[in-house]
Amino acid sequence: MNMSNADTQNKAAMTGRDGAVDHAAKFELSDEIAHAQAHTYRVIELVGTSEKSIEDAINRAIGRAHQTIRHLRWFEVARTSGHITDGKVSHFQVTLKVGFTMEEAL
Repeated sequence: MNMSNADTQNKAAMTGRDGAVDHAAKFELSDEIAHAQAHTYRVIELVGTSEKSIEDAINRAIGRAHQTIRHLRWFEVARTSGHITDGKVSHFQVTLKVGFTMEEAL
């Protein structure tokens, strides 16, 4: 499979330093292609917590934000931490960057 120089650059732009896919960049690129109009995103930081898992902490943060913020589009895990009690993980804490589309001005 031959990749053009533009394909290589697009792929490189959608990966982080560790080679992981940057889902926010990928979403913005696909969103721009699909809608062909410019969007403005606001980025906020949330911290989700859970005694069960990292995934549960993420889902709690996103679920709570969804109750009061419209047009949530993507998230990025910025930091993961937790608490240890008696040699076992007792609590997970996940810091997220969350992007949402701003509504058009009147």
